[in-house]
Amino acid sequence: MLHCKSQTVVKIIDGDTYKILLNGKIQIIRIMNVDAPELTQNFGVAAKDSIIKLLLDATILIQPYKTDLYGRLLVSATFNGMSLDSLLIAKGWVWFYSVYSQRMDLKNIENAAKHNCLGLWNCTQPVPP
Repeated sequence: MLHCKSQTVVKIIDGDTYKILLNGKIQIIRIMNVDAPELTQNFGVAAKDSIIKLLLDATILIQPYKTDLYGRLLVSATFNGMSLDSLLIAKGWVWFYSVYSQRMDLKNIENAAKHNCLGLWNCTQPVPP
């Protein structure tokens, strides 16, 4: 496993996939434990726009794990000392990705966002990607 590194977010591709500047090169990362609406889905563009306001040109601390089938670096990340997956789920911008994660704390955060109709939970019948 690679060490944690502070990186600058240079582009938001969608709610869970970003470009960062890593060791002088652009690297595409995928945030673990979350799944964002596709840009063609209800709330997909709104989620991306919200995340752009939060993270574009910001510094995040990443913990890389491995590269996925699409060549993206799978990472856990923190922003301003907060777990990024928790933050994105709490705002209702992404789903908890229960297919690949068993973290019930994130499921509880998602349930609170649902209960409060935040983000995609304010949409009529949100459809997971």
